[in-house]
Amino acid sequence: MKLPVGEAEHPGLIILQIDGLSRSQFEYAIEKGNLPFLSKLMRRGHFTLESFYSGVPSTTPAVQGEIFYGVRAAVPGFQFLHRESGKVMRMYEAESAAAIEAELRERGEQPLLEGGCGYSNIYRAGTAFSRYCSQDLASTELVRRVNPLKWLVLGLVYLPKLLRMAGLALLEFAIALADAVKGFYERENVLSELIFVPARVVVCILLREAIRFRILLDIERGVPVIHGNFLGYDEQSHRRGPRSAFAHWTLKGIDRAIRDIFRAGDHSAYRDYEVIVHSDHGQEHTIPYERKYGRELHSAVAEVFSTGPMAGTEVWMRRRSELLGDTMGRFRNLMGMQSDSVASGTPQPESQIIVTAMGPLGHIYLPRPLASEELENYALELVKSAGVPLVLLPQEDGTVRAFNGRGQWSLPTHAAEVLGASHPFLAEVTQDLVALCFHPNAGNLLISGWDPEGEPLSFPMENGAHCGPGSEETRGFLLVPDRIRRWHHARLPATGTRVRGEDLRKIGLHFLGRDGTREERVAERLQRDRELPLRVMTYNIHSCVGLDGKVRPERVARVINHFDPDIIAVQEVDCHRLRSRGYDQAQLIADHLRMTHVFHAMFEEQRERYGIALFSRHPFTTIRADYLTEADPRLFREARGAIWVKVEPEGGKPFHFVNTHFGLGRAERVRQADELLGERWLGTVPADEPVVVAGDFNSGPRSRALQRLRQRFRDVQLAVPGHVPIPTFSSACPLLRIDHVFVSEHFTVEGVDQPFSPVARIASDHLPLCAELTLR
Repeated sequence: MKLPVGEAEHPGLIILQIDGLSRSQFEYAIEKGNLPFLSKLMRRGHFTLESFYSGVPSTTPAVQGEIFYGVRAAVPGFQFLHRESGKVMRMYEAESAAAIEAELRERGEQPLLEGGCGYSNIYRAGTAFSRYCSQDLASTELVRRVNPLKWLVLGLVYLPKLLRMAGLALLEFAIALADAVKGFYERENVLSELIFVPARVVVCILLREAIRFRILLDIERGVPVIHGNFLGYDEQSHRRGPRSAFAHWTLKGIDRAIRDIFRAGDHSAYRDYEVIVHSDHGQEHTIPYERKYGRELHSAVAEVFSTGPMAGTEVWMRRRSELLGDTMGRFRNLMGMQSDSVASGTPQPESQIIVTAMGPLGHIYLPRPLASEELENYALELVKSAGVPLVLLPQEDGTVRAFNGRGQWSLPTHAAEVLGASHPFLAEVTQDLVALCFHPNAGNLLISGWDPEGEPLSFPMENGAHCGPGSEETRGFLLVPDRIRRWHHARLPATGTRVRGEDLRKIGLHFLGRDGTREERVAERLQRDRELPLRVMTYNIHSCVGLDGKVRPERVARVINHFDPDIIAVQEVDCHRLRSRGYDQAQLIADHLRMTHVFHAMFEEQRERYGIALFSRHPFTTIRADYLTEADPRLFREARGAIWVKVEPEGGKPFHFVNTHFGLGRAERVRQADELLGERWLGTVPADEPVVVAGDFNSGPRSRALQRLRQRFRDVQLAVPGHVPIPTFSSACPLLRIDHVFVSEHFTVEGVDQPFSPVARIASDHLPLCAELTLR
């Protein structure tokens, strides 16, 4: 990718994933002050907090498969038997990730990150550039990318940043040693505590800083879409538990990295960026199986299958009894080492019982089919003798038999008895769990550590875990910027209580302009128009000159677009003026919004024009576009005018809409108000026809000019019970309420809103004002 020239027409999207942070732990971190920057953006209204539903299995390769390719349950777990190849896959291994991604490319849709960059993900997802993803850690890939001269030059150029990373690593090393001492005191294994120290420094600090550095470079290069995955919290949570102080300590560093990325995107000279922050899943606080029962799962499963039709069949299982979570696996991969395995030899699915259980969800693969009664007997023994909290057995009729300590059940019928009546996603998680049992690579029996009436188990030695159907592990969080939230609430009504991977994918594709054909968008728009209130806006765009001095019509259009408005009244619009690069700003904004528009000039000199414009997604007829008062050079007063159209929504009732921009003098504003209400303008509109008047009136709510207008129309900011009127000028520090929307008695005002996002504050010296109306 080359350095950009000029400015990009389309915005960029940065998706940042905080791996493993559940919504409840996110809220706890906000409460404790461990995410100060994200907390500040939420208080300012830039982000809206929503629940992210991971689906089942609640693990990164499954969730990212859904986000990047639109495929639910891309894998049946983090570790599983790939039946076609006969290999046991672990999804941080390069070969496993490459094989599954090849299948996703065949089954799924266009990858979300096509032409972009990705960091620390499972899949490359169509990126033009990726680092620290599973496939990037193959030994051949690492050798191919070694360029000593390049790294020497980069090391010299970015020496201060490298020194910063080294300092942070030393600090984390000291904290890690203290954490290890704490582990000794709590009688953890000494060797595993010492091994975890360098793993923690690499995964939690060096990888985080490398991702931050790479994304900052990508912003400078104008990359259109970027996805970065911060692993530190997830790895610490596996070891110490999701609410542990050390796990939450890592969130402070992640928050600082997000702060730097957000600010860089906000000040990009080439492309306007929007940032989405989410977690792919949460974690349950778990008891390790071995700690509870004093033996490994492998030996317990071998004992269960030592009798009956499977007697004498060897049980194969990769065991990592002292390895907590997948931290060491990631660490070894990042260091270019081979993966470890305690199990001897290559698995033989045709002759061995294969057990895969990396986390609180596992699969048992049998070498030959068994009768239904025989499988049920083994399932009962796994619960009774082995102490497995939940065993699932798929049935030929598409249902699933579930076995736990309280009896035998059928899914989906007995969802509450199996998963808990208080589960936040009970219906969805039941549906996904049933589907998982019939996954092509699922085991003949599925085992789970989830127990809604007891403390969950995890089969490895870890104090925090995810992969199963638990209420915490399936409930992540999503921070949606305001302009994106409006679109997905309007188009994806089911996401009112949660967003899942496929929804986040749709949101991203829409923002990037890759969400279907024009015909599909038109059909979607018509459906939305029938279901939602009318949304009108007024916005003084200051000739598209932002507070940063940059002329960006496309930035103004994006501020407008985040409201998803139907009709927009815009003031201070330039056309072919040298001061604003000669743009026809109304046409550029109309093209960006895909709307019809009308422009009326208040000033003309040769080709240069300056005036007001109106944009509408509904058909309209222009009734009048003219002056309210002429220019008066003696008093240094500009001409002021209005645009009056009749809007005719498809299948809806027509109404009048007026856009105006009043002058700066008190007396002239009164004259302009009287003229607007007079016989040349709205005085001729019959009393039974609805009217909306919007614009920059340069007048406060108590002015004589607005008192004239309120004799016939209602101020939308005063028509909503409990609403506190919001000022619109200036955008940097709003103090004055001079932009207004007035409506006739035919409308009910459903709500009033305005953005106070960083982009809106800088795009113009005014903030827009938006009102939702229902025409009675």
